[in-house]
Amino acid sequence: YSKALPGLSTSHATLLRIKKSSSSSLFGSKTRPRYSSPPLRTLSASSPSWRGAAQRYYSPINLYHSADAFKQDESVDYGPVFIQEPDDIIFPTDSDEKKVALNCEVRGNPVPSYRWLRNGTEIDLESDYRYSLIDGTFIISNPSEAKDSGHYQCLATNTLGSILSREATLQFAYLGNFSGRTRSAVSVREGQGVVLMCSPPPHSPEIIYSWVFNEFPSFVAEDSRRFISQETGNLYISKVQTSDVGSYICLVKNTVTNARVLSPPTPLTLRND
Repeated sequence: YSKALPGLSTSHATLLRIKKSSSSSLFGSKTRPRYSSPPLRTLSASSPSWRGAAQRYYSPINLYHSADAFKQDESVDYGPVFIQEPDDIIFPTDSDEKKVALNCEVRGNPVPSYRWLRNGTEIDLESDYRYSLIDGTFIISNPSEAKDSGHYQCLATNTLGSILSREATLQFAYLGNFSGRTRSAVSVREGQGVVLMCSPPPHSPEIIYSWVFNEFPSFVAEDSRRFISQETGNLYISKVQTSDVGSYICLVKNTVTNARVLSPPTPLTLRND
């Protein structure tokens, strides 16, 4: 090419050739060499991929819709975006852990500030020594069902806007004891139906009911004559038979803590008259 373009050094001629390789105006059909140079093919084949890479990593669309873009350029201001929202919590009252943590994490620039709401009302962190806020996580020490149960939301704010999280419910799991009062015997004629009342103790959340016949672990099996209501815990027996006579104990189990308690026995007898 130094011969084809007199007056230019070899390096200048090569650069000129590379720069104009995509245009047919410089090397027309009359002046273009009949052979192709391997460096030229390599350069022209790889150029589109460079352009594609530049479009992928630096386009404004990707900059504002990709979390990776925020990490690459923290100079861009944007409103709060949730990374983690609080989840429902059921706290066992007999737990060795004496704290409840409601998690909330937000990304934004400027860095967002956090506030928390319970049942739609903002919580004053200074109103109770048990409350603390670490980053976005709201912590309650020595939680109490009477004071702290309810629906919680995380509110994050910066100069570009605010976002409010979904509601997270804080419940307390516990199971009280049955009254120790002796239960009266229930008498029924053979062939008649009877209902034995469970009268469960205070509890939260749901409990599962079963009945023990005479002694543990002999459980009452439900069949066409016997039914245990999981709404009330009551035991229904139709067409009472002699084999049904005995002592019945209601057993309740907490679905969260797995704690169990037994009621005082209820004797079932047959009437002779």
